[in-house]
Amino acid sequence: MILITTSRRPSRRTRSFVRDLYHVIPGAKRVNRGKKNVEDLKKLAIGEGFRRVLIVGTIKGNPSTLTFLATLPTEVQYLPLMIWLKGVSLRRELTKRRAPFARTLGIARMPNASEEFAQAFSSGFGVNEVKEIEKSEELSELVDYYDVVLLVQRRGVETVASFYYTHPTFELGPRMYLGGVKKIGTSPYDND
Repeated sequence: MILITTSRRPSRRTRSFVRDLYHVIPGAKRVNRGKKNVEDLKKLAIGEGFRRVLIVGTIKGNPSTLTFLATLPTEVQYLPLMIWLKGVSLRRELTKRRAPFARTLGIARMPNASEEFAQAFSSGFGVNEVKEIEKSEELSELVDYYDVVLLVQRRGVETVASFYYTHPTFELGPRMYLGGVKKIGTSPYDND
């Protein structure tokens, strides 16, 4: 489904965040970036059969951006949205439970949350539909569709996205405090 890696020189917290994402996203694979450029990541993803690559950026020692790439055989295509993070709470800070095995990932949004974030995650993870729910207790009703759901919601003044297991319903983490969505070019080679 998705290949997860970091920027070139990640901090410990960013490596822990990537490891948490790897444990909760079904079908994900984590790769150390090393000296690999974007073209090398594309070749690796195509060879392993992944449709997406997620690059987690670091600023001042914390995870700061989520950049998604689509792996097409002819080119690397940056998806037009980059998600900025204000902060994260790692799984070890939220729960002592292990992440159970999951096969399917869904995206859900509460009405008070920005649709822009939900659509950005949906296109980034390659999920076709964003489910609308009124409250987090309704996540258990999605058990027929998904094992793990990324819920985008407002908590006070913050927009928060966190992974939840659907049956029994509990927060898996990591929890991401969302800062914004930046539109980027559709190709890194656009010079016009």
